[in-house]
Amino acid sequence: MIVLAIESIAIGILYLTAINEQKKNLRHIVTSRARLIEAVSRFDFNHNRSYSGGPIEATLCKIMDAHFHYAGFGGTGEFTVAQKQGDNLVYILGHRLDDVYQLKPVPFDSESARPSRLALSGQSGTLVGLDYRGIPVLAAYEPVKGLNWGIVAKLDMSEVRAPFMKAAAISGFLGIFAIIAGAIIFINLTNPLIDNLNKTVAELEDALANVNQLSGLLPICASCKKIRDDKGYWTQIESYIKDHSEAEFSHSICPDCVKKLYGNLSRKKS
Repeated sequence: MIVLAIESIAIGILYLTAINEQKKNLRHIVTSRARLIEAVSRFDFNHNRSYSGGPIEATLCKIMDAHFHYAGFGGTGEFTVAQKQGDNLVYILGHRLDDVYQLKPVPFDSESARPSRLALSGQSGTLVGLDYRGIPVLAAYEPVKGLNWGIVAKLDMSEVRAPFMKAAAISGFLGIFAIIAGAIIFINLTNPLIDNLNKTVAELEDALANVNQLSGLLPICASCKKIRDDKGYWTQIESYIKDHSEAEFSHSICPDCVKKLYGNLSRKKS
């Protein structure tokens, strides 16, 4: 669990870092496009006033032509250029990958219009929200000065998250594999130790049982000194003690028995 937690924290940090990098990239893209459109617009106002649709139409034609020859960015990258008309947000341009298209107007106060609405109010920045498709996107927005347009560059959040979802899945698999492998190694290392410990405990318990038998009340014959065991058999004291302890016997004769058995012989020697 600790391994998985550390991996999750690391992936989370990398994810936040990547989000910030994507925000910087989108800000760079949308800002450079806005400045380029402004430059084209200034040129058309100065030199293309005689264009049939006027200088703004001339600028729009150039922008459309540029996007027709531009492959776009990312797998879900999209540009939109919009302006406010009454209570609606009207898209002048929509461009995703190789497709340049006309989007339907949306209410100006709708959530999907938020990036363009902020751009049209003169603000620049990035946000995460729903676009006109109802899909979460990371969007950068920028006003186009002099034309009352707002330009937005955005990526689907699914594309932003995809590498980290894949990394999280791989890391989770590797983490689980590491935990299982560690558990197997731990079991293989500790099982012999546990077996030895159990064997030692059994030997100690057996030895303790034998010690308890010798330290208990032993029935002993008052005459021949035999001891009665748990099964009711009478055995020589030497045999009983030998069977129930580590003691060994070496036969000898005490001084009193020497006098008793060999009294006359011992006196003659003395």
